Amino acid sequence: MMRSVTAFVCLLSCLLAWGGPVRLQVDAPSFPGRQATLYRYMDAFTQRLEPIATGFTDSTGRATLQAEVEGTCKALLRVGDASADLWLRSGNYHIQLPPLASRAGALSGAVRVDPTFIDLDALDVNALVGDLNSRLDAFLAEGLATDAEAGMQAVAEARKAAGGLRPDTAGAGRGLYLSPTWSPARVDTFAGKLRTFYAEVHDPWFKQDLEYGIAGLYLGPRTKDRELFVRYLKDRPVLYDVPEYIRFFSNFYKDFLLGTPFRSQPEALLRQVNEGRTDSLMAMLAVNDFLQDGRLKELVLITNLYANRGLALFNEAGIAKILRHVEQHSPFPEHRQIASNMLWDLTSMAVGSQVPHVDLLAAEGLPFAMDSMVRGDVCALVVAPGNTYSEQELAAITGLVKEHGRYVHFVYIALDARPEALAGVRRSHMPAMGTWVVPADQHAFLNAWRIRSAPMLLMLHEGTLTASPGPLPSKGLAAVLHKLKTEQDAKRRLSPDRGTRPPKH
Repeated sequence: MMRSVTAFVCLLSCLLAWGGPVRLQVDAPSFPGRQATLYRYMDAFTQRLEPIATGFTDSTGRATLQAEVEGTCKALLRVGDASADLWLRSGNYHIQLPPLASRAGALSGAVRVDPTFIDLDALDVNALVGDLNSRLDAFLAEGLATDAEAGMQAVAEARKAAGGLRPDTAGAGRGLYLSPTWSPARVDTFAGKLRTFYAEVHDPWFKQDLEYGIAGLYLGPRTKDRELFVRYLKDRPVLYDVPEYIRFFSNFYKDFLLGTPFRSQPEALLRQVNEGRTDSLMAMLAVNDFLQDGRLKELVLITNLYANRGLALFNEAGIAKILRHVEQHSPFPEHRQIASNMLWDLTSMAVGSQVPHVDLLAAEGLPFAMDSMVRGDVCALVVAPGNTYSEQELAAITGLVKEHGRYVHFVYIALDARPEALAGVRRSHMPAMGTWVVPADQHAFLNAWRIRSAPMLLMLHEGTLTASPGPLPSKGLAAVLHKLKTEQDAKRRLSPDRGTRPPKH
């Protein structure tokens, strides 16, 4: 019976690789009447999210979301302040979200929870991946418990990566725990047990995840790089949607750009990066035997640059130029998408860019026209009403609004608030005149506008960002507004009929 079922699953998984509709039934009793959004991860390197379905839970916390997916798709479900990762294929899923032990803050995103799948087949990809991950993690945890040297190394590396603040190594990448004292024979034995255990699972996607999950266990000592390269990377396809492949690839090629090219030609490497010379950098990487394949070489280049984007050595403008070249000219469509997502991460909400469109709601719950934010000069203050620092900035902006309200349109975007509460919020901050709105989907707003803290101020002119972030009302905004007032008064004196008109409130 088991063999017939697994054979059927194998056939079915091959058919599902082409994609199709997915129907997700959600039970979230703790979140009645809340927005439910299903996102897909656009790529495994940037983890950029794209909404693919949205709806609202009913009075009992139930909702049904429907979307189209391709192949095996990693997704994120958000309902209220809860979020859960899952894998989707064409078909039907039924999940339940538990109540939250603690509530998420306005800027902390949603609290991650483990969903409970209802009537999930034991051979479903969610069950298989969860089981494999638990076995791999248990093997590593056992290694920490039995290998004092490896354990101390893991703790030291994790604390170093987190600035010394990390209390444990639970979230560290696999391979961190392996040291030269870890016997390869032990890994061989464990790998054999895993293959035997999953022998009757014929799902092609999962078999690849299993293979590279095992491969990652050999990365620790790094004494057999060539053997690992030949076995797992050379002349093999790049598996962009297989998580253990991505983990193995990222660990194997970590800091390759800062390896041989930087050690042998540091000045040339820095010059090529800072000037955005993609072809020259590809040629520098090609001297390595592990990067003769054009696809691997290009992927290593963009992922290494992206990982080191905050490094003072490299010019971000040069990195952006290289990513833009890959986005426009790469022969590999996957790389064009990844480079596009990396560019979005680097340049979204940068000065000179257009502010992304988001859905905002006014006090009556009606849509707020974004058109009013792309005309003339706008000062947008993102606040969390009730928060001490936000209240301080709202108090500080009062005098500025009175003096400059004829020249600048002030918009206050309230986080963690509902439209029906805006009237009360505005009354309590009546001196800070302007337009009060709330995001229709707060998580989407925080992501699109790259809001990382509140209060935060943005300045726009005709929809283009001129300050991102700008000086807060208590810390220099007055000088910016005075300059705008002076410029507009000068224009009106020179051309009274064509000068900038004060916005209407």
